[in-house]
Amino acid sequence: MITFVRKSYNEITEAILSQVTKGIVNEKHEYTINKVKYKLAQPNALEIVKIDGTAKGAPAVFQKNTDYRLGNNMVEWLPGGEKPDDHTPFFVNYKLNAPQLITDINPGSVIRTIVESAALEIDFLFAQMEQVYNSGFIDTATGKSLDLVVSLLGIVRKSAESATGEVTFGRNNEPGEIEILHERHVESGADRYLLKNPLAKSIKNVDGIYGGNITPFLQVQDYNFSDGAIVWVEGGKRPDAGSEFSVDYPAYEQIIIPKGVEVSTESRRPENLKKFRTTIDATLIRNSEGRWETEVPVMAMSPGKEGNVYAYAISLMPKPVIGIEYVKNKNDIMNGTDPENDSELRERAKHALEKAGKASVDSLKSAVQGIKGVVGEVKVVDQPEGVPGVVQIIASGGDEKEIETVIEETRSAGIKVEFKRPTIIPLEIKLTIVVVEGMDEIEVKNEVERMIREYIDSLSIDEDVVRSQIIKAALSVQGVKDVHDVTINGKKENIEVRSDEKAELRSPPEIYTGE
Repeated sequence: MITFVRKSYNEITEAILSQVTKGIVNEKHEYTINKVKYKLAQPNALEIVKIDGTAKGAPAVFQKNTDYRLGNNMVEWLPGGEKPDDHTPFFVNYKLNAPQLITDINPGSVIRTIVESAALEIDFLFAQMEQVYNSGFIDTATGKSLDLVVSLLGIVRKSAESATGEVTFGRNNEPGEIEILHERHVESGADRYLLKNPLAKSIKNVDGIYGGNITPFLQVQDYNFSDGAIVWVEGGKRPDAGSEFSVDYPAYEQIIIPKGVEVSTESRRPENLKKFRTTIDATLIRNSEGRWETEVPVMAMSPGKEGNVYAYAISLMPKPVIGIEYVKNKNDIMNGTDPENDSELRERAKHALEKAGKASVDSLKSAVQGIKGVVGEVKVVDQPEGVPGVVQIIASGGDEKEIETVIEETRSAGIKVEFKRPTIIPLEIKLTIVVVEGMDEIEVKNEVERMIREYIDSLSIDEDVVRSQIIKAALSVQGVKDVHDVTINGKKENIEVRSDEKAELRSPPEIYTGE
């Protein structure tokens, strides 16, 4: 494999000027540990300008009269000085004792200006070559180049995932009513007949054929109305078998929340709004508490963590749905994830072969880490509580069945793998900030909240919550002069997190302003 060593702009310039002024550039010699002197190719060497090579496994430039000297047209390596590694090349730049046609190479001279222009273009070419070279190795490739490198192992970078959850649509009063007349059903012998309108309010009339005659049926004596259905009472009258009966009843108007309805958080700045869309059609119903509400699945319109919201953050409908008076999210929607970064992708790729060979606990960790939706670091505990042959995996996010399937495919024979979710430690953070005079307090508070959330979101399983890091996050915001009275769950101390626990914010930080 050829090793690429980039030349700097100054090195390129010096090399060209040396050649222009009748010097020798990059004359190659191979260093051997038992040889001290190396004869130069040209017999009239006047001065050595530079010697570079490899020392201790890294590129090095050697020092004149410290590491080497020129004597009798030979490079002589000095005792006690730095020397090239054994059997590696070193390169000598030197001037010749010969008449020079070009002597003025000072800055601003014609020849130096021309040389520097050419050197600048060559330096740009070196930069491109370095990028191409680095793109071929997992430790130095970035972005799309890294995607191509890891694709050789069948690995694909995890993309950003949109946050998903549920919001509640509702109204404070009962919907309007409609009359359903002569809804027909056929007596089939069943005890229960579900009405066609699911929002039936009560029953007015039930008529049918009984004993060959049209007969009205009586509520309580012949039937009851329960959960939107006619339920025939045992011992009461009921229609003749195979005959039709009709039902008259009032029903509430159906209020439909169509798929694609947009809801959002509230903010005075449009760029700070977090928008969601409903993913299915839904109908408003009366819940067990007697309220007219319905839970509807939603997905963030912006993928990644920027779409995550805390409970009750969603409150707006840019285009209101007729009949709906409010919208809210009763629970956090925090499962949006950012694209896998280069560092995470490299680490996962390095364990890909271990996964294929079922080699170690690292292979289990890498396999679970690669599952779509898995958030943060995966914790692997080998021999929990000292039990041999048992490995415990703790992970947040991702489909549980998919995780268990991957574990089964990856684990070594004879190893029992236990999968569990981390125990969540809910955090309640309070602090007071001093805002620089003239700054918008609301904007500063919002940015402080964002930075604190970013810190908490970065914590992995079993990572303590450090109070000083919260202070640091707040002080990093432009416009914050001081931070004090910082408490975590009511205490001015760090929160210790065990190996199977993970700290999460369950409500936005309470941020006060003061002096």
